[in-house]
Amino acid sequence: MKFGLYAPNFGNTFGDPLLTVSLFEEAELAGWDGFFLWDHIFYPGSSPPIIDPFTTLAAAAVNTKKLIIGTTVTAVPRRRPWKLARECVTLDHLSNGRFILGIGLGDPEELRIMNEETDPKKLAEMANEQIEILEGLWKGEEFSYKGRYYSLDNVKFLPKPVQQPRIKLWGAGTWPNKGPFRRASRLDGVIPLKVEETITTDDCVDIIEYMNRHNEITETYDFVKIGSGTNMDDKEHMEIIKEYKEVGVNWWIEVVSDWQGNTEELREIIKKGPGKL
Repeated sequence: MKFGLYAPNFGNTFGDPLLTVSLFEEAELAGWDGFFLWDHIFYPGSSPPIIDPFTTLAAAAVNTKKLIIGTTVTAVPRRRPWKLARECVTLDHLSNGRFILGIGLGDPEELRIMNEETDPKKLAEMANEQIEILEGLWKGEEFSYKGRYYSLDNVKFLPKPVQQPRIKLWGAGTWPNKGPFRRASRLDGVIPLKVEETITTDDCVDIIEYMNRHNEITETYDFVKIGSGTNMDDKEHMEIIKEYKEVGVNWWIEVVSDWQGNTEELREIIKKGPGKL
């Protein structure tokens, strides 16, 4: 089981890029396996300080050595796939292969504010096309693509990623909606969510069974569970994590945000480090 943290890319603490990078460094020293940032441009309903996750992760990449970094998650339909491909390869090289791209469709309200596409079916089609383009460009060979939403002709992207055969991709989805999990079955990991509920161990079993019908899930596949608290030294909490591990969860990530306290209180949570199974 790997243990990670994930944080909004906004607020009094994580709306400060220099402070955020320093917390990534402290997380590595404390023994966390990974640290991931949300990817918002606006946060509907409020106007907090917001940072760009990709430039912040670039600074975190060169200030850490072992910590896995990434986004949870990036709304790929509001990005240009070739620009995203360049950014990801750069992060992959800066981190020496420690970057993971989380893939989602985006917050409908945030997309509406920016006058972006909001139809879920079209967003899913756009995301699927983007994945094909990312994979094609990352091969470092001449690549052309013609889709409904994106096209490009005879392009060769270098350098190739450090990670092979591609940069790791995690797909996020709200269970029991099936489409995101069909997509995730072709990727390297999944981040399942439920509306106003937590994903149960039974849900995990059902999700793995469903994805296996579309593409066999191997032992190297990442199944990510978002935690319900940050008291990693609580025996009862660790017993719950153990139950999830037994049904196939191999990444447990806990949120750290201003909702839990001020910067120093969050720093103490990070410094405690992950639990032990």
